[in-house]
Amino acid sequence: MNTPLAIICLIAPILLSGLVALKVSINQTSLRLLLAFSAAYLFSVSIIHLLPEAFGHAPGHDGETIVTNVKLTGLFIVLGFCLQLALDTFSTGIEHGHVHLHSKDCHDHLPYGIIIGLMLHSFLEGLPIYNLNGDPENSSAINHQLIYGLVLHNIPISIAFVLLLKEHKTKQTNILLLLIGFSLMTPLGYFFSYSLQSFGLQNYHQYSQAAFAVVIGIFLHISTAILFETSEHHKYNIAKIAMMISGIVLAYLIS
Repeated sequence: MNTPLAIICLIAPILLSGLVALKVSINQTSLRLLLAFSAAYLFSVSIIHLLPEAFGHAPGHDGETIVTNVKLTGLFIVLGFCLQLALDTFSTGIEHGHVHLHSKDCHDHLPYGIIIGLMLHSFLEGLPIYNLNGDPENSSAINHQLIYGLVLHNIPISIAFVLLLKEHKTKQTNILLLLIGFSLMTPLGYFFSYSLQSFGLQNYHQYSQAAFAVVIGIFLHISTAILFETSEHHKYNIAKIAMMISGIVLAYLIS
């Protein structure tokens, strides 16, 4: 996967799913099922593929094997988990698919805290897309598994974001602008890391390894929160279980 294709994969699903949510009425039951599928996939791909990659050995540019600092990687995974907890303070959990309206006054203004929290969350997710030891002229520089996870993760989030903005009586033009802004944040994170590598940041491997671990922590927080919070009275119906199994199977097949 080259860079243009990766950027299209990151932007197109957000815009398409957001436009569908803007024009079509989507009920909470359907959104919960979609969230369950994406969360099961995200959790599974984190365990099956991303964690082994984070803790594994990576070949350096000069052919010398770079040994991962296991303890430090684990610490950054925990920090990523805690960072998402902090972001939830501002975003009120929209990354989990939540659409919160606290009072009637919320209809009269944009939810700036939620918007800022979501944009920052999306930017952070883009940082490790450029592989730990990626070659800008090689397609292996793109972390494919991370791209696939983000695509499935962002579809229900885009729907929830648009539903929230519609509940706040936001003009369609402003919704489209915010949706475009949201779709660009992950690519901006990718280009930020790409720029650091291109300009020869010292110890880029350590930076990239830390960014990768942080995003794994974010994924683990979001996926587990969705899987537990989208159940009614902590009970799982057949439809949700089927969606979760589908997400797990897809993650296994792709990985």
